[in-house]
Amino acid sequence: MKDLYRWDNLTRPEIEKLRDEDAIVIIPLGATEQHGPHLPVGTDALTAQALAGMAARTLDETYGRRAVVAPTIAVANSIHHMSFPGTITLRPETYMRMLLEYCECLAHHGFHKIVILNAHGGNVIPTETAIININEALGFPVYFMEHKLGGEKIFPEILETQKGGIHACEKETSMMLALYPELVDPIYKETKGGNVTKDNYPGPAKPYTFQRMEEKTDNGSVGNAYAATPEKGQRLVEVTVANVARIISEIWA
Repeated sequence: MKDLYRWDNLTRPEIEKLRDEDAIVIIPLGATEQHGPHLPVGTDALTAQALAGMAARTLDETYGRRAVVAPTIAVANSIHHMSFPGTITLRPETYMRMLLEYCECLAHHGFHKIVILNAHGGNVIPTETAIININEALGFPVYFMEHKLGGEKIFPEILETQKGGIHACEKETSMMLALYPELVDPIYKETKGGNVTKDNYPGPAKPYTFQRMEEKTDNGSVGNAYAATPEKGQRLVEVTVANVARIISEIWA
């Protein structure tokens, strides 16, 4: 069935109409990387795309703002996962250049309200850096936001063993159980990693350095997938979509 909120489902005249309506373009930003023994390597990209689609619909139906979801960026910065099979990554400099050229295409076709919706923590630093060059090149601000933005006070009320998301954990597994249950291996019920609890999440602040995932986990998971449920996932999705749509609507209020 044709999805009128997906750029790749639309014809040229339909995209031209969105341009003329000054539509918001949401770019889902994910990754292709290992997610423990129980989640697919496309988890971040799949999650970003689903949330972006629901947010675009909410922007239209709740806020009266036209929005369209651009093709998902499914390969980004996942160098820290390369010791685990299944991971595909770009070098940070390649990724940042790709993101610039992607946004230049949108701007070339007349779209000037662009927000990048991220579902992978490893993308944060290179994307925030790329935004400097993107905004300088385009002459208008492109915005970058993580999908968790605005949910920090609500997520701890939903999750039992964590305060927020980490990697292939209670939060991420719950959301996948709600969005794509057929892709979640039942072994999640036995999976945890990193000895995460509500008391030690996220832990005290430390000086930053680059670390590979094998320094944090031996099974590719950080957090408590065993505590995941579809019910938690549905609540997390609802909270996330509501916050994402509200925050985007406020950018161009």
